[in-house]
Amino acid sequence: MAENNAKKSISVSTVVIIILAVVIVLMLIFGTVIFFMMKSNKEENPATVANTNSQVVAENETKENNSVTNESTDTTSTTNTQPVASGNISDDWKDCEFILNNKAYKLYFPYSDLKNDGWTFDLADYGYANGYAMNPGNKVTGTINLENPNFDSTVRIGFINDSNTIKDITECNIWSFEVDNAFVDDDETPVSFTLPKGIHNGSSLQDVINAYGEPKDSYRADSLGYWNYTYQDEYSKYFRLTIYDDKGVTAFSYDMY
Repeated sequence: MAENNAKKSISVSTVVIIILAVVIVLMLIFGTVIFFMMKSNKEENPATVANTNSQVVAENETKENNSVTNESTDTTSTTNTQPVASGNISDDWKDCEFILNNKAYKLYFPYSDLKNDGWTFDLADYGYANGYAMNPGNKVTGTINLENPNFDSTVRIGFINDSNTIKDITECNIWSFEVDNAFVDDDETPVSFTLPKGIHNGSSLQDVINAYGEPKDSYRADSLGYWNYTYQDEYSKYFRLTIYDDKGVTAFSYDMY
């Protein structure tokens, strides 16, 4: 009798142990499943991320190929782009007029005016052999260098598409213009220019002050012997001059935002 009771007690204990073991195993399996489900929900699908990144890159490349730059404006085509009569410019620098090689210009003006006077550039030099499309309101900063077989001056321009349609860059207007004769050698040919109130290549610092007054901002390069003068009309027009102690005015630029 005692032996039967002992066997029954052992059997009950075995069953309890087996049941506990099964419960523990089930709990481990359940916990593992829950863990991986939660982890799966938190992680992004690599294929989705790759596709998203590819789309962003494609969109950015399209924008770079079809638009201009980092700069844009809300300006629409309301600016008078009629050329100024040769030799006849305003005395007010804020009118953004100048004479280059005996022809007068007024910002904004079409690039074709410069091209007709021999000033050209090659888009292939900037990586756009097939042309460069500008969206309405976009600008190219003044980093396009023009060349003319008759002169050795540095001439830079910036383009703006102030129309309501997409245009090739060569069909757009000029909003930024710079001429620099400082590094033209003695055996080379600088382009002549005349600015409001008769200031020209070679005018002295005092001539500039007499014509335009004191600048909004100035910078002195003592070691190189020149001044940079900046005249400003609000935040829409900038007129800059470089004046050397020995050579006088060698460079000017206009920016009309």
